Amino acid sequence: MSTACWHCGEGVGVSPFVARTPGGEKPTCCPGCAAAVEMIHRLGLEDYYAIRSNNGPLVAGEEAERTLALFDMPQLLAAHIQEQDDRRRLRLQVSGLTCAACCWLIEKVVMGLPGARSVQVNLASMQLTLEYDAAEHRFPRNAVRRILELGYRVALPGDPTWEGHLQKERRRLLGRLALAGLGAMQAMMYSAALYIGVFEGTDRIYQDLFRLAGLLVATPVVFYSGWPFFQGAWRSLKVRRPTMDVPVALALLLAWGGSLVVMASGGEHVYFDSAAMFVFFLLLSRWLELHQRQRIQRSWQQLQDTLPLVVRRLGDIEGGDWVATAQLCAGDTVRVSQGETVPVDGVIRAGEARLNEAALTGESLPRTRTTGDVVQAGCRILEGSVDIEAASAADSSLVARIGEQVARAQEERVTVVRDWQRVAPLFTVTVLLLAIATLLLHWHRGPAEAFEHMLALLVVTCPCALALAVPLTLSATLARALKLGLLIASPSQFLSLPGIRGVLFDKTGTLTTGRFQRVAWQATADVGAEGLTTLPRIAAGLERDHPHPLARAFDDLSPVPIEDLRLSTSGARGRFQGHQWAMGGAPELSRGGETCLTLTRDGQTQALFWLRDQPRAEAPAVLEQLRQRGWRLRMASGDAAEPVATLADELGIGEARSRLAPHDKAAWLQKLEQQEGPQMMVGDGINDAPALLRATVSVAPAAASSLARRAAGIYLLNEGLQGLADLPRLADRCQAVIRQNLTWALGYNLVAIPLAMAGWIPPWAAALGMSASSLLVTLNANRITTWKACSC
Repeated sequence: MSTACWHCGEGVGVSPFVARTPGGEKPTCCPGCAAAVEMIHRLGLEDYYAIRSNNGPLVAGEEAERTLALFDMPQLLAAHIQEQDDRRRLRLQVSGLTCAACCWLIEKVVMGLPGARSVQVNLASMQLTLEYDAAEHRFPRNAVRRILELGYRVALPGDPTWEGHLQKERRRLLGRLALAGLGAMQAMMYSAALYIGVFEGTDRIYQDLFRLAGLLVATPVVFYSGWPFFQGAWRSLKVRRPTMDVPVALALLLAWGGSLVVMASGGEHVYFDSAAMFVFFLLLSRWLELHQRQRIQRSWQQLQDTLPLVVRRLGDIEGGDWVATAQLCAGDTVRVSQGETVPVDGVIRAGEARLNEAALTGESLPRTRTTGDVVQAGCRILEGSVDIEAASAADSSLVARIGEQVARAQEERVTVVRDWQRVAPLFTVTVLLLAIATLLLHWHRGPAEAFEHMLALLVVTCPCALALAVPLTLSATLARALKLGLLIASPSQFLSLPGIRGVLFDKTGTLTTGRFQRVAWQATADVGAEGLTTLPRIAAGLERDHPHPLARAFDDLSPVPIEDLRLSTSGARGRFQGHQWAMGGAPELSRGGETCLTLTRDGQTQALFWLRDQPRAEAPAVLEQLRQRGWRLRMASGDAAEPVATLADELGIGEARSRLAPHDKAAWLQKLEQQEGPQMMVGDGINDAPALLRATVSVAPAAASSLARRAAGIYLLNEGLQGLADLPRLADRCQAVIRQNLTWALGYNLVAIPLAMAGWIPPWAAALGMSASSLLVTLNANRITTWKACSC
């Protein structure tokens, strides 16, 4: 008989390779396994072999070399690495994970590498997230090499083979569910005749024949369809953290094994039908949850798949040259023509086009965009052609980040889920103790009846409905929000919306369109006729690359070339024809809602420009809906006092502050939270980021800066403020469904437990009740997917 490999479990043959460890020599099937065993012991991680549930396949040498070759390509990796100050973040896909021990091993091994900051393995999504020092350029390759040595496969996000893996997972679960469904129906058919006494007065052999048929049908259901529950129970017991799989597996074993004993001893009451029904409804709940989770993933993946692989970048070559989308950087200009998809977030510098933004916003009506308008990656050009200046690299666009934010949202655990995870082991132990108490309580009536009541208790108290109440509701809400143009990056912030006491708005680009127009200008010095033509072009040259919305008022002008251009939050400065020119604000000269900018040469004012912004058309209606919730509305702006006051009066905002620096906004928000309670911040600019980070709930509009998006917990994907009216209503609905689900799940257990202990619930009714409870929670959560947004 061949000895099994100590590492992978395969046969070692007649001449095994030997791994030398402090605990003695271990037989292995190949040098790779021997090296893995020795490395694991050398790192002090030998506990892995004690807690693993089974083995993952080793990666063959050729496949490992091919995988490592991908991580030797900087350009390929650059599209997946995110820069965060002095650290980098990389998310990978890992296959071969079978239990929590696999995740534990990978985290321990990779954290031991130089430069590692954080290593997280998500078993449910099979994703590995690495954070490491930016100076350690070889860290991804070293980490992948270690993981491959342990026997797991690694792939970059977007690998075309990964969808095949998900389909295989769905097919496997669907196969188990189909078998359980057919088996449960067949077992009920056989048992129904026994329950209603069809065989009364007939030969015992016919009754036994139907019991035997129930056994034959229920056995594959319990041990094939129900195998995930046995596997989960074993894993949780090995790591000494019992989960709900423990009472489930125990109930299945007792129902099946107890019925087998009853049959062998000539008894009458068997529970094969209860066991089969139990497995079927549990699997149905799991399949619905998996379907919901993967539906969200597919929704944003389909959006990312619409982006073009190559684009036409304008430059020295006439007509531009074709380059990979992944190579685009901030400042590059691309030409997008009819029938093509916008590859990056940016600003239209030339041209006009009608765009279909349905892929991103859900809005089916085309919109016309022209010079100075902001466009998002993923929009399709229906008519016209535009030149777009990229606001960021392709991998930093909103579309590219949606997947990451959805993944983070699914991984985030809200308070009620964390609380449940803490008490789940205690709940499981309590159920087991109650089961023993029920057995002892009814023992005087006979072992058979006591066993029946204990089994009913184990089945009826399965906490599936309680465990699914919040996650399923949140998954359905995330899916519905995405379809409505709302990206919820932080479920915790979203669930805090009903407790908000006030809203602090930024002004420019949030309550207003952010599309400033020059309404007047005047030269303040004698510059001559040529100067009157040149001054606006100098202003355009200074403002060309500035991210502030005020700068877009000069996009229609032909800018002069500015040397040594320097940008700041207060303006821009640079050299032209040997002179130092600067653009900045002049709050004291603002008038009637118009913002004033000054152009200076060598410190002397040369021209004044007055710009006007328009409030968003939907703003009054949206703000009124927020007022009806009892929220106090305020405005914080860095603009001059007069334009801020004018807009506040127009929109009915009672308190507005002007000339606020970024830290002033954050300080005001913090003071409001201390005095009144939780506040929501809505802002789109770089200067809003500190306040967004401090707010209980932070929202970034569609055209927000990259920094504001990173700081916000919720994004509005649709242009305008309509999403602000929908957000609290959707949060109310989500909270209501969560309360309904938790009330039902807790109430069901509080009522069912004493009834089962009293012996008033038979096992088949317990299985039906538990299953109905889980299905009710699942279907109730799914109702959110049909929730209707308001139309104001």
